[in-house]
Amino acid sequence: MATLTIDELARQGNRAELALVGEIDLDTVGLLRGRLDELKAQGVDRLVLDLHETRYVNSTALAVLVKFAESVRERGGGIALVRVTPRVKLVFEMLGLLPFFKFFDARADAAGFGA
Repeated sequence: MATLTIDELARQGNRAELALVGEIDLDTVGLLRGRLDELKAQGVDRLVLDLHETRYVNSTALAVLVKFAESVRERGGGIALVRVTPRVKLVFEMLGLLPFFKFFDARADAAGFGA
């Protein structure tokens, strides 16, 4: 059974940084959806996700991320993805989702995202 841990790394105003550790599939996507809904309800519309330790994402997980990105885009928000492994980034690419997100090599590189 897949496991997913969501660690909040930082939060300032309407911007939050999370690290997703594990796998996002049908068993764990509800945890991700719930956390994103919670953040959105708290006024977060700029989200930085560190995916360095995310080993797997499925299309359902990507749909959750796209839905969040689209729902906050009207307020000038969005999602930045940092330290995405080639294996995970390939899924984004194969599904044509690269334009929905900003990609950065390090958290420090994403520091200006949403500032």
